[in-house]
Amino acid sequence: MHDTTPAPAQADCLTAFASLRDGVDSDVDTTIELGEGCNRFPPSPDLASYLSTLLGRFIRDGTLSAYGGPRPGDARAAMAELLGAYLNIDLEAADVFFTRGGTEAISLTIAHLAEAGHSLILPLPNYYAFDQCAVRWGAPVTGYYRHDGGYHATGAGPAARTCLVDVLPNGVTGARHALPQQGTPGFTLIDVPFQIGGEGPQPAAILRDRVEGLNLHKAAVILTASKDLSLPGLRAAVVISRNKPLLQHLARDRFERMAMSSDPIGEVVMLFYVSLLTVLQAPAEHTSKLVQIAQDSVQRASLCALPDEETYRRVRGHLTTMSKRFHRNAHALESARSPLRRLEGLEPAAGYSAFAELRTPQDDFLPWVVRCARAGLLLNPTVVHGGTSAAWDVLYPGGQLLRINLSEDPEVFDHGLDLLRRQASLLAPGGVDAWREALERPAP
Repeated sequence: MHDTTPAPAQADCLTAFASLRDGVDSDVDTTIELGEGCNRFPPSPDLASYLSTLLGRFIRDGTLSAYGGPRPGDARAAMAELLGAYLNIDLEAADVFFTRGGTEAISLTIAHLAEAGHSLILPLPNYYAFDQCAVRWGAPVTGYYRHDGGYHATGAGPAARTCLVDVLPNGVTGARHALPQQGTPGFTLIDVPFQIGGEGPQPAAILRDRVEGLNLHKAAVILTASKDLSLPGLRAAVVISRNKPLLQHLARDRFERMAMSSDPIGEVVMLFYVSLLTVLQAPAEHTSKLVQIAQDSVQRASLCALPDEETYRRVRGHLTTMSKRFHRNAHALESARSPLRRLEGLEPAAGYSAFAELRTPQDDFLPWVVRCARAGLLLNPTVVHGGTSAAWDVLYPGGQLLRINLSEDPEVFDHGLDLLRRQASLLAPGGVDAWREALERPAP
């Protein structure tokens, strides 16, 4: 029997990525990828030890053998208390829903918005899932906006309602993007991929400023711990909203796919993460008090205990070291010898991601990216970060922009910049012959 089911539609950014990687050897021993969307700084060993103990306890006491805990609202109540304090807003348990990672939260939320007749306005650049979910669930993207609020209308038919998506800070640039002036949206979706590692204004203050006065009956906020804690495989996120149709949609999906099963480890990780964010933004002398507040919160909810104060202090020190790596690599990226330069207005607020422009423009940017990949340097250029070619041409005209991961080991990072500098020089306008000669030259 032949499979007659048509292939699902795919976002332009995924098609572009597949084309750029087609025929490229991605052997980790022979290639360098400077722009991977993953925190390369190792996770905290103290956090690993805590999670190991937690897993052992949940196996022994039968938590992982049950479809759901006796009080599924308890973790939500504790999260409402801790996250409400962090954001300086009033939250209740009913406003909180745990998901298995931010990508799941994005997919489920956009699926609901599409069903409710919303179109989307997306930032550019953005995480591929937004465009792919829009295609998958049939939510038209009516516009894209850049970091300064500049707007590009796609020409897609207007929907009865519009959802404005704000990624804060932007997952590709690390910056806080200005919002487009396109009227009041019917719904606002704020995705918070990371809160640690930035320079300049405190990420917590930026996020509080954005959610202040936000009507959660017409909005949702997604927060994940995976990127900041270097644990992408541990899918943990939370959605906060007072939009009852959205929360009902999330609950129905949980029931249909997982038979009401909870995710106790992910829930505890998110509770620890939010309490850790509160500790990180405060002076060190306040750590003891803030840890006690968090521990009291989960104790009142009859949940598994959070780590002790000393563990919080060590994890804080670990993340401080992580931030120093981000800053070190950011300075290397911006040095006079760097083959890249940062665009004005794209200074990072948090996270390990930077978006920078080639100092030496190439005649054909995307074919050059392919040739770099075949020479062992994998790059992630504009078109793989959402949008369409038309949107990129309008919003970042002539921009030969690359995502750069600031969490790489400094030695690997510097080597990657050296390779990039060499390739940019070889393949500058008029330099194709030199590139060919270099490829044909015998290896030393």
